[in-house]
Amino acid sequence: MAPGALLDTALRVPDDHMAVQAAEAVDILERFLRKRPVTESLEVDLVADGTEATVTIPGAALRLLVDILSQIANGNAVTVAPVHAELTTQQAADLLNVSRPYLVKLLDEKKIPHRRVGNRRRVMLSDLITYKRIDEVERRAAADRLAAEAQRLGLEY
Repeated sequence: MAPGALLDTALRVPDDHMAVQAAEAVDILERFLRKRPVTESLEVDLVADGTEATVTIPGAALRLLVDILSQIANGNAVTVAPVHAELTTQQAADLLNVSRPYLVKLLDEKKIPHRRVGNRRRVMLSDLITYKRIDEVERRAAADRLAAEAQRLGLEY
């Protein structure tokens, strides 16, 4: 697979059994992390169908695994992408939960950096995440201003 590609483009929505398994795993891993926060690497024993393996993983990977399992437990499909990944406009729009034409408008207005490859636009995942964080802060501030104005005018219900 190309280094800039998403690692899983065929998302699989978890079934109920998978969601229950993920929730149980989250509970166990969260208890483990409360007792001993992992900052270094750790060894993980894997057992499946009579085959065993021990693997050493970075501590941060365990926290990421818990986050992934939490999403699966909630019934959400999950994909993993390297932060340096370049996305198509459709992939970027999907991640922002907006239409592709709206995303293209944001790109044309230079609200999100992008580059062109031939006649195609590419958006860095890191730039998309930055935009999403800034947009969320601006949305919260606007909601706070509206709530304060409603309160000032006595429009609470």
